[in-house]
Amino acid sequence: MRRILIICLLIFTISFHGQNKSTGLVFLDNTMSLQLDLDTVNSKVYLTLSGPSDRWFALGLNSTTMSPNVDCVVMTSDAILTDSYFPGGYFAPFADSQNNWNLTDNTVSNSIRTIKANRNFVSSDASDFTFTNALNSLDVIWAYSYNPIYALYDPVNSGHGGDNYGHLTLDFSELNNNQSNYISYVLNMYPNPVKDKLTIVPQNITSPEIEIKVYNSNYQIVFNKNYTTLKNSEIIIPFETLPEGIYFINSKIDTFESFKKIIVKKIDFHSPQ
Repeated sequence: MRRILIICLLIFTISFHGQNKSTGLVFLDNTMSLQLDLDTVNSKVYLTLSGPSDRWFALGLNSTTMSPNVDCVVMTSDAILTDSYFPGGYFAPFADSQNNWNLTDNTVSNSIRTIKANRNFVSSDASDFTFTNALNSLDVIWAYSYNPIYALYDPVNSGHGGDNYGHLTLDFSELNNNQSNYISYVLNMYPNPVKDKLTIVPQNITSPEIEIKVYNSNYQIVFNKNYTTLKNSEIIIPFETLPEGIYFINSKIDTFESFKKIIVKKIDFHSPQ
């Protein structure tokens, strides 16, 4: 599976929490993606996880299989992120006695739900994985429901069904001093979905130049241009000639890189269907 590792995930804006280690954005498949950021100063981990908006999706930590007592988190409704663990075998996960993840954001765009949550490195539950400052890699497993349901066991498909699951190893990279200078670095992007033109509004950027690349869903570059940030209050990216589909906006300032997922639709969003 091809992966793109970057420093920070863009949803509508990007920012730091004080972390100095990150997996960058990792695409699990066309539906799920994740990013883990480690704040080694305050011993907190920050999770950004995307999945389908109308069904459960889950992430397991420190394992490549559904082994007994593997720590996991599951979107068990459209508003609840449940701290859980696997009992072993192919049984659905059980909820922990205490939910140690703090859900801070829950956004839906084009049938994709993106949640943000955080917790302390060390929690009160014995089944919870313990993060450390020295962590450089982490095995994870992931899955989501085959059908649009939040029930963790689908009797029709004997589980979640389909091939919507997998495992991989995440690699953490340390943020250098130059990247830490962009704590207030913000890029607002709209509209999303986009029909013909995407507007990017840089804010609090002291670097004189920003590079914008656009990748299609096959990770091919379809647009690449450098902009002088001090002269542009708005940056317009043309999408008129690109077909409908999923694209990724890659912004780069010095060595700092970020990605944002963009949906291109050619319909008139304001016209009745």
